[in-house]
Amino acid sequence: MINMSTPTLRTLRHLFDNPLMLPIFKLLVKKSRKSKKTYLEKALEDMTGNTKKIPMYEKYILIPFLEMLTKKLINTFGGTNEDFKQTIEDLKKPYIRRAINAVVKGVADFGVRVPFVPGSPFLVVWDYTWRCNLRCKHCYIDAGFVNRQEMTLNERKRALDTLADAGLPIIAFSGGEPLMGVGIFEIIKRAHDYGMYTAMATNGTLLTKEVTRKLVKMGLNYVQISLDAPIPKVHDDFRGIPGVWNKTVQGIKNAKEAGLYVEISTVVTYYNYHLIEKMIQLAKKLNADLLMHYNFIPTGRGKDIIKMDLTPEDREKLLRRLAEALYNGELQVASTAPQFARATIQFGLGLEKKIVGGHFFISGFTNKAIDIGELVGGCGAGRTYISMEPNGDIYPCVFLPIRVGNILKDDFTDLWRNNQILNTLRDRTNLKGSCATCPYKYICGGCRARAYAYFRDITAPDPGCIYNRKYWEALKKELTKKPIQVFANI
Repeated sequence: MINMSTPTLRTLRHLFDNPLMLPIFKLLVKKSRKSKKTYLEKALEDMTGNTKKIPMYEKYILIPFLEMLTKKLINTFGGTNEDFKQTIEDLKKPYIRRAINAVVKGVADFGVRVPFVPGSPFLVVWDYTWRCNLRCKHCYIDAGFVNRQEMTLNERKRALDTLADAGLPIIAFSGGEPLMGVGIFEIIKRAHDYGMYTAMATNGTLLTKEVTRKLVKMGLNYVQISLDAPIPKVHDDFRGIPGVWNKTVQGIKNAKEAGLYVEISTVVTYYNYHLIEKMIQLAKKLNADLLMHYNFIPTGRGKDIIKMDLTPEDREKLLRRLAEALYNGELQVASTAPQFARATIQFGLGLEKKIVGGHFFISGFTNKAIDIGELVGGCGAGRTYISMEPNGDIYPCVFLPIRVGNILKDDFTDLWRNNQILNTLRDRTNLKGSCATCPYKYICGGCRARAYAYFRDITAPDPGCIYNRKYWEALKKELTKKPIQVFANI
């Protein structure tokens, strides 16, 4: 599991994963009765100079220790004194302090592992409601106006309180259409007040100017808006309702005007694969902050359009095109396909600039990008994030339909630390087939949701990768025995 193959990673283990440091880290992530924050979070806040009265033990022992450790860490990854100054500035944001706390707690609980496992998830994607005003062909949650039991508003508050107590830094509200969920504005404000970074995934059709202003007022930071094509009819057909393209585009404009960080997300299948170049241009025209390629997963209603999944060759062409856009500075792009990290590394071979692209991060350190990429580790299902359904059920990923618990019934901290499914997903030595022997397994790991969707095995190879083409070919032969052809364009 541990792949300390570079000087950078060996330095990290020497710094953090040793008998002298671990007791200190365990103490730092304990909560103070007085501040109701961990000792680490409180000290990080005091490091910014924003607090008037700093305890003596912090001022003369803890803060100098943390500053020394921060400088050493920044230096290890090729940073400078200016990066240290920027880090201190970033510590003014509560969610940054919560994220650092999750990192230190991860070292205390799990040690320095590759890929890294934090002491609490960095992100929970909360499918806030099953209600939706669209009928998207690929919907993993099979959303719509259906009679399924959801948490009451008070139960949603309890769920959020549990996540806050566990130290969650980032929460993303999804669905269904989250803006149709009971109490969504109140819950966003509650999350913001806890110091979480708040995001929302929406189809954009309900993002009027009034709604976007209210979302900003409640503390929303980030909005992900689904737009699958630059051509209205293609988008509308995929989303199941005529005329929604115009509403979605207007929603993007309203969100930008309100000051939200705007990501355009595009699920790429053979419905829109041929339109990617125009989609990049449209994202630039709309002044989107980020264009996200969403990997198609044949789960939920997506099983009905499995024939529209990309071949490994076409997915590889797409990822390389996105890597090119990133290197050339055309547009900030990302991808939920873990192979994007490998694609960006390979695109940069022979170039001075090194980039490792991913879903939640893009690393641009010239000499240390690959080391950072191995720590981040590609697929984060059950490792850096989890999902929660409207009834409180917890899953490793929104696309991975294996229930591991319930927020209202189970001990969340115990579940995160000890659940067998989550721990299996965290250990790359469990992988099978080509994913097990791939030199990029720590930086990618394959999409575990795609592996499960095709093989019903979370450790199976991801058949969407160019290195796993033989598994794709075997699937094609098996599935095309059925009366209806399952794959197209192959």
